[in-house]
Amino acid sequence: MRENRSFFVKMDPPKKRGSKDAAPADKPKPRRKKKEASRIREASSFPNAEWMVFRLAVSAVLFAFALIGRLPAAIHLLILIAAWAVSGYDLAIEAVRAILARDFVSDAIPVIISTILCLLIGFGEESVAAMILCQALRMVVKLLAERNAAQALSSISEREEGIRSLAEEQLKEEGSSDLSIASVIAGSVRPILLLAMAIAVVFALLMAGFMHYNIRVAIHRAACMIAVVSPFSVLVSMPVIGKVSVAYAASQGTVFRRASALESMDGTKTVIMEKACFPEPEEAKILSYSSSALDDSTFFMLVRHLLQASSQEFARIILDNTESKMLPDIVSDFAESPGGVEGVISGSQAYFGTRSYLNAKGINPPEDRGEKGVSYYLYLAGRFGGTVQLSETREMDVADIVHDFRFSGVNRCILLCRENIEEVSEFSEKSDFDDVYAGLSTENRLELINELCSASTVKKLCIRPVTFDGRCDAETEIRVGEHIDAADAATFPEYTANIPMLFPLSRRIREIALENAFFAFGIKAVLIFLSMIGYCNLWMAAAADLIAAVAVVMNANRVTTRSLVKTFFNK
Repeated sequence: MRENRSFFVKMDPPKKRGSKDAAPADKPKPRRKKKEASRIREASSFPNAEWMVFRLAVSAVLFAFALIGRLPAAIHLLILIAAWAVSGYDLAIEAVRAILARDFVSDAIPVIISTILCLLIGFGEESVAAMILCQALRMVVKLLAERNAAQALSSISEREEGIRSLAEEQLKEEGSSDLSIASVIAGSVRPILLLAMAIAVVFALLMAGFMHYNIRVAIHRAACMIAVVSPFSVLVSMPVIGKVSVAYAASQGTVFRRASALESMDGTKTVIMEKACFPEPEEAKILSYSSSALDDSTFFMLVRHLLQASSQEFARIILDNTESKMLPDIVSDFAESPGGVEGVISGSQAYFGTRSYLNAKGINPPEDRGEKGVSYYLYLAGRFGGTVQLSETREMDVADIVHDFRFSGVNRCILLCRENIEEVSEFSEKSDFDDVYAGLSTENRLELINELCSASTVKKLCIRPVTFDGRCDAETEIRVGEHIDAADAATFPEYTANIPMLFPLSRRIREIALENAFFAFGIKAVLIFLSMIGYCNLWMAAAADLIAAVAVVMNANRVTTRSLVKTFFNK
């Protein structure tokens, strides 16, 4: 084949040219990489952890000295009070402020009341031990919660810079990790726990008055019950669940303003979506080319002349993305079939096509190198001339998205479009939408969306492009673009197909929140019962309750465990 090279002269190289073996890749966007430790420090809302550790160490030394030293009773008590104050003075201040503000459901009040009662009735060692354990475990719970939230944010580190920065910006906003179900749980749990505190006081009086128990024993059991009525362990995991779920949604391309907006998607039955939200099909392009027998100009000269008369899509793509001078009457006996073309060039039979096309002609091309795309091979006079590899045309399958919506529990899908119904008839048939509203203008589309939202009482999700008009009346609104604007969330255009997976995520938020609440409340019920019958002392009650808090914070990570949403991904 080299001896024929002189026939083809003054040929221009292809438009897109890098190395022979690989097409030039788009230059990646710069990405900032932060160490996990720095992320955790930035996210931390517990800046005095070092100071707390120091206080607990001093308190533990005083407590040990009081236990092992042979001291007068008054000195012993003073040292215990000092140890209690060093470790718990901040909780005492918090409790006083809550009482002055008439916030009688503050987490600090039960701890302070129960430990002070034990100090007054002669259970000083138990009171100090409970305070030290309580403060240490509360610190562990808070730091663990912050670490889990920071790790959730790190799941966005491999994504686009815009997604990560927007998600971090939103999560810094006050109340961004709040869940609606948390207030419902708090409203149900707090009255029960306050009732339990009142029962503890009545129980102490009954034991002392009618059961002839020692008043110290009665008050001690009441103090143990009071120690566990704080809703701290029931509610501590809720913000963690919110941050983890919002961060996971961001890693899938959708950034929510608040976790409660993601949570509210649970139960959505109608989706209203504008056609402009679907990305335009990504046309195939040349990924790479190679020819060891021909120079680039000659190789593409042959290929372009063979493809000039072809009506197939791959031919158009190669012709549009390469350049070469075209000579008349070079190709004769041209023929084509799906996947390839053939012709006679200067008396030599030439073929250009896919592997399956050439196999049908009795030709076995060389093995691919495992690269993604579709390879087309050139053969001239029975000899291998080179390869052109094209990417596959990427077109979002709208029918798949609608199917995913239905799989997630949505009953009705509505499409809105600016084009006339004739222009979108083929699109709507392929998409499987239930209703199509065509010919909408910028002025009347928001009015139509609000009419559709008010037509029924079922929950609705509206997916719209980024615009400057106001928020619609749907329960949840997602804008497709890189700005949240006035909506609840923003989905970056290339991740539109991931929106349906937000539905199982929203359900999972509530499942884990309820699971954590029931678990923590069940532990409290057991501790209250054990305290009533005298099988639980103060420090055991405080430690067990806070260990339950550690467990629910760790369990919050399961909201996005892939095994728990595999039903959606492997449907």
